[in-house]
Amino acid sequence: MPTDPINDKLLYPSDNAYGIPNLRPTPLVALPQWLIPYRTRLKAEQSAEGGAVHFFLFDAIFESVWNCPSKSGRYLQKFKTLFTPDFSLNAEMPLAVQTFNVYRNRWCGVDWQAQGYTVIPSVGWSTPASYEFCFLGIPQNSLVALTTLGTRQQKQAFLHGFDAMIERLHPSMIVCYGKPFPEMETAPLQVYPSRYDHIKAVQDGR
Repeated sequence: MPTDPINDKLLYPSDNAYGIPNLRPTPLVALPQWLIPYRTRLKAEQSAEGGAVHFFLFDAIFESVWNCPSKSGRYLQKFKTLFTPDFSLNAEMPLAVQTFNVYRNRWCGVDWQAQGYTVIPSVGWSTPASYEFCFLGIPQNSLVALTTLGTRQQKQAFLHGFDAMIERLHPSMIVCYGKPFPEMETAPLQVYPSRYDHIKAVQDGR
């Protein structure tokens, strides 16, 4: 019978009441040149140098990084830089589930740091009630990542959380996957096109 209440996983240091693990700061020099979705295989001639793996995908695609971390490692081992897995935080979810998803996000990141990877924390939020826990475990003045995909219908809620994130974390740079809102552009942003935006740009000849 398991002795650890969280699937026999290591318990990493935490400074908060939820036990959400603390990531080490990620410096600006870790800013990737390009991004690739988890489980996307590199082409034979393609090098992983300068790239980072992101998890701005449906949760089911990357659930294995939590459930079977040793097996999922084969998709990560060619890379030096990983984003933390972006487990969903949705307003309709119970706060207990959202808190658990934040825990899993940070746990995977701290575990990868322990393995020697450079880790960029992915940050997300739902309603203001989530602000109590959704920023925990991320150090201030660090490189962070987020996505604007799926936020167009909840613009004001997203921007309210974005402002809260800036106020609490003071990130040195924000990796933004997808088109930012104009209101975000006073913050330090490094924008990467989503896969859809990239395909559209290629089709348009840009």
